[in-house]
Amino acid sequence: MKNKNFKTASLIVCFFSGMFLLAFASVPLYNLFCKVTGYGGTPRNVKLPSSLVSDKTIKVRFNTDTSNKLDIYFQPKERQIITKLGQSNTVDFEVVNHSENDIYITSTYNVTPQKAGLYFNKLECFCYEERKILKGEKVILPVTFFISPEIIEDPNTKELESLTLSYTFFNINKINVSNLN
Repeated sequence: MKNKNFKTASLIVCFFSGMFLLAFASVPLYNLFCKVTGYGGTPRNVKLPSSLVSDKTIKVRFNTDTSNKLDIYFQPKERQIITKLGQSNTVDFEVVNHSENDIYITSTYNVTPQKAGLYFNKLECFCYEERKILKGEKVILPVTFFISPEIIEDPNTKELESLTLSYTFFNINKINVSNLN
């Protein structure tokens, strides 16, 4: 009887430990899944430009947002472009810190409609990078990307004539470790 109780208790502890660990691993695993598949409008990060450029074009719009607590100007230099599928493009985003302090920021991004995320490929991006922007400083942040020509072969996306790349900047509070000692 004692052995049976020990096995049951061990099984319960293992089950809840596994659930606890899975809860912590779910966010990084989901992010990895989205980056690989483009699910949820997440663009793919790639190292090489497309080897195929099509004559077909698509309009790409750019949207920017900031959290309420951020006193910055954040806009693309161009609101939209029309590009050939497979052609590499670079669009600059301007950030100006209007606050009275240096700030630390990071950005998130997505593509809409979400089904187009699989075909949006970023070669260079400021996404998820923590940046310090000094009081009054103006920074230009480039994004280099291409839209895979395969987008017109997919029955779910072949009707698309435009898509939107959206960025949102957030403030990251940094603690000066030297002040803690």
